[in-house]
Amino acid sequence: MPAPDMAALANHAYQAPTTALEERLAQLWAEVLEVGRIGRHDSFFELGGHSLSAIRLVSLLQKAGLSLSLAELFQHPSIAALAGLLDQRPTPSVEAQEVVTVRAGGSEPPLFLIHDFTGLDAYFPVLGQHLQGDFPIYGLPGVGLGQQQLRTMECLAARLVERIRQVQPRGPYRLAGWSFGGVLAYEVATQLLGMDEPVAFLGLIDSYVPRLTDQGKARWQGPDLLERQLLSHCIAHWKAQSGAGAAALARLTSLSGQATLPDFETLLKLCRDEELLYEELAQASDQQLHHYLDREVAHGHALAHYQLEPLGLPIHLFCAEQRPMAPTGTSPTLGWGEVLPKGQLRCVSVPGDHMTMMQAPHVDTLGQSISTALHAVPDTPPSTPAYQSLLAIQSGRDGHAPLFCVPGAGDSVTSFIGLAEALGPDWPIYGLQPRGLDGRSAPHSRVEAAAQSHVQAIEAMYPHGPLHLVGHSFGGWAAHAMAVKLQARGREVVSLTLIDSEAPGGDGLRSKPYTATAVLERLIEALQLSAGRSLEIDPQVFADSEGDTQLHLLQQAMVRVGLLPPRLAAQALQGIARTFASAIRTVYRPEPGGYSGRASLVLVDDPQLDALDNQLEQASSATGWQHLMPQLTLWQGPGNHFSVLKAPDVYSLAAWWYDGLAIGVGETQ
Repeated sequence: MPAPDMAALANHAYQAPTTALEERLAQLWAEVLEVGRIGRHDSFFELGGHSLSAIRLVSLLQKAGLSLSLAELFQHPSIAALAGLLDQRPTPSVEAQEVVTVRAGGSEPPLFLIHDFTGLDAYFPVLGQHLQGDFPIYGLPGVGLGQQQLRTMECLAARLVERIRQVQPRGPYRLAGWSFGGVLAYEVATQLLGMDEPVAFLGLIDSYVPRLTDQGKARWQGPDLLERQLLSHCIAHWKAQSGAGAAALARLTSLSGQATLPDFETLLKLCRDEELLYEELAQASDQQLHHYLDREVAHGHALAHYQLEPLGLPIHLFCAEQRPMAPTGTSPTLGWGEVLPKGQLRCVSVPGDHMTMMQAPHVDTLGQSISTALHAVPDTPPSTPAYQSLLAIQSGRDGHAPLFCVPGAGDSVTSFIGLAEALGPDWPIYGLQPRGLDGRSAPHSRVEAAAQSHVQAIEAMYPHGPLHLVGHSFGGWAAHAMAVKLQARGREVVSLTLIDSEAPGGDGLRSKPYTATAVLERLIEALQLSAGRSLEIDPQVFADSEGDTQLHLLQQAMVRVGLLPPRLAAQALQGIARTFASAIRTVYRPEPGGYSGRASLVLVDDPQLDALDNQLEQASSATGWQHLMPQLTLWQGPGNHFSVLKAPDVYSLAAWWYDGLAIGVGETQ
């Protein structure tokens, strides 16, 4: 625990507590901070309070019958303010806030601070009071007590994006995060850019690239994760005590060496009984410790399975000058200079080490450095060249309403060439290429953003007249969203055709929890079905490999079976994998009745399912889509998910589609 800030004590005129509640609060503060006298207007954080001492104080308050959340302590950091809050509270409440207001008001866009590995919000007020400027500051803590933990960076970021947009619906956005929070801020920025929202500032505060600190995927999977995380905390503490912790360290080392550990409750009781917990952990309840450690394990799993992707965005990295615990081989840029394009990274050195940079006196310099960087960056970032998604497959002839086709996850508009040939040369047919497939730009992270981009491209090229929309697989979601938008603008959508597209919806998550490995495993399955042959990749070897090795194995296999040309394989695969990942992680929840025109769903069998499972899968998809569009009609198509767009099956598809225009879609079921 850092020494109390004596300057802070001297600079405030002492005012004694005036009520019994204020006196009780002052006693608890003095116990935690080891300060003899606490005034009613003294700030807990200016007196030396930090994350662990804040946890201890909240625990002591709760034991004293004063229900308080950690976030509320940050918002009411003085005795007087805290007593006022507790006096006004009619019933006990310890619900954690999803967004912590560190500083309210201001004429500039707000700065959002993102939680560190612990998920706690203790550093927000400490840093916030040293940030200069006329802008509000909000802190985004981790998943709260009793809520389901999220175990991928993409899911964690999607949750924060939702919180951010509740406060600030549109960009430009300004983001910063300390340690793990910097990596999470990077993914938040990725998703905001994928929504076509500008990001004006991204600050990483002593954040290392994941591969340097994630401890490997194996560390965060298997049995006894909570138990081992508890022992890890205790071992690290007693190691730092030198000889004073020798006995406790020996006992903990013996426990951690056991092949099978006791369950969490038993182990925690043992650690309490034998006084192996350090003070801050000992003060927390069993429930709090379980949640705290489970959240850390979730964050560890998320970090170890995260694949960094390039961003076309300047990044500020604030590096601690002292690095006594830096991993071997760490570069001056903490690994970022090796993974980001040249010229994108701006490094700023600040005094202290990873922890003391957030403590007085170094936190003042850190705050000044961040403030300077914020003021130097324009509120509105420079515009990037618009992505050209619209590609002509065939120009056709006048007199035919054009078809606009959206391919599936990770696929190209070339997948519709077979349909164009089957329909004949008279039909104008265009494809809408997913952004990011080129391997250079960030893919859209939300269906609605992709649809808006596609609609703008259509209206720029074909501003008036009727049109048809076709979506294959994931492209069906984008096509549906486009139909809603176009119809709302008064455009005539003659037909909407969804080809083997599962119904939108979701299980309440903001993002589907696919790790980078799970994404590539799904991609391998899709590629093998499309190619009609195995890629001959050993599943276990693939799962155990790191991200770069996995991409290399997949690249070799795709070249071997002719799915990629050798010369352009690396960049092509990067684009395929990234757009595929963004698509299958996406959750789309449209409102019923958004589109009222003609709509049809093509159903095909999955060769990996038996007849009954195919019926169940197709019935689920049909029911889901008909909930959104009661007018939807169904057609059982030939082939499978990919062959339906290839000869000979695509000729049956084209004939059905054409006949539907002539005799009415309702008669083609």
